[in-house]
Formats: sequence, structure tokens, C-alpha cells
Amino acid sequence: MSLAYRDPAAAGAGDPAPDLAVGGLTVGFGHTRVLDGVSLSVGRGEAVALVGPNGAGKSTLLRAILRLVEPQDGEIAVLGQRVDRLRPGGLRALRARVGFVFQRHNLVPRLSALSNVVQGVQARARGPRTWVQWLAPADARAEAMRALDRVGLAGLADRRADRLSGGQSQRVAIARVLMQRPAFVMADEPVASLDPTAAEEVMALFASLMRDEGLSVLFTTHNMAHARRFADRVVALAAGRVAFDLPAGEIGDDRLSHLFGAGRDG
Repeated sequence: MSLAYRDPAAAGAGDPAPDLAVGGLTVGFGHTRVLDGVSLSVGRGEAVALVGPNGAGKSTLLRAILRLVEPQDGEIAVLGQRVDRLRPGGLRALRARVGFVFQRHNLVPRLSALSNVVQGVQARARGPRTWVQWLAPADARAEAMRALDRVGLAGLADRRADRLSGGQSQRVAIARVLMQRPAFVMADEPVASLDPTAAEEVMALFASLMRDEGLSVLFTTHNMAHARRFADRVVALAAGRVAFDLPAGEIGDDRLSHLFGAGRDG
């Protein structure tokens, strides 16, 4: 395996295992190999940006980490557990500990912002009292309101999700992730659907909240300014392989120009 992969079982005292360790990951669909021996890691409390041209395999990598698509080869460890070895029950339990921010928000349109945030408690509880805010226990409603307040939307708690702007919707989605109390967070192009001003505001908020919570984050982006500003490291994919893995401050324009000339469709 690549040096970017280190099995959590190998970590010694005083040397914490990474929250994410991927080694030699290969994913294919039919005759197309989307990921070809990818290795990377995300350390405790670290933010890593995953960049690359369309078709490089970024979204597939995020899905494969949680086995939403099944890899053909490789090793995946999340929060000290070997994902590639988990049975269905263990996989469900692990997924509940991983927050995921989607590009399209994935809110329930007819429910209020508060009810959408309350649903984040489903990572810890089940049943109808997790469906909407007016059925939720008082402590869950209060926690959801605090999450909305942290994203600046406490005043819109009763507004239906389909009446929110794009930036407001993504803030609600971030609050829902906070409600989940995750141990690790992934985000797939979290601000790509927003206008530039809203994208800047929401990305800065997201990064700030994740750091305040001490959470490790892996996010994909096409915005190189965001990768440099909000990540500790940048991992680039090209044609399904790692093109480089460098501290964000060491990424020059020449390297990015070469990267975005090296993509492929698929």
C-alpha cells in the first residue's frame, strides 16, 4: 500500500490513528475503472480538500469510503474501523457517525427548517419522534434550535425548506449535520450550487464550525481558492489516481494548470 495509508491498528501510544485511511482503493463500473489504486488519509482534526477535473473520481471516492458503492480492491478505515470488513449492522452504525453534506442539500421541502434539523438526531435515535419538530422531545428541539442559531438561521426555524434560498438551505443542511453529532464529516461540492457570494459565506461558516467542533473533514471542490483557504492539505485526483497530496500552502498555479489538463470523462 501507499505510504498515504496506515492501518489504524498500527498506531502506537501517543500516535493517534487517522480518522480516515484509504489504501489501494479500486472501483470500477463495467469496463471503466473510476478509481485505480487510490491512497490517502485524513488525520484527527484535519481538513483535506479533494480536487480534480470532472470524471476524476472524487464523488465516487466519497461514496466508496462508506461503501455506498462497493470497491473491487483496497482497504478503508474510518474512525478506527475497517469499513471493507464490516457486516451490514456494523456498517450502518459507522455511517451514523459520519456526517455528509451534499451539494443539493437533501432537505425535505414541505417541512420547516427546524424539522429538517431535528431529523439529524436519527443518527442516534429512531422512531416517529425524530421525523418532525413538533413530535420531537424538548431536548432534541432545543438542540436543533441551537444548531440553527450557530448557522445564523434561528429566526427562520418555522420557514418551510422550499421557501429558503440556496444559501439558507445549505446552512440548514450543515445544522442537521451538527445535530447528528458526527465524529467525521465529508462534503461533496458543498457550495457548488450557490452564487459566488453565498458560496463564500457558507464555505467559511462550514469550515469554521468544523474546526470549532474539532472534526476531521474531507470535502470535494472545484474552487481552488476554497481548497487553499479552508484545507490543511489538498489531494488531487486525475484519471482515477492521486496526482499529488500536498499542504495547501504549497499548491501553485502551475501545478493546478497541469492537473486540470489531465482529466478524463467517466
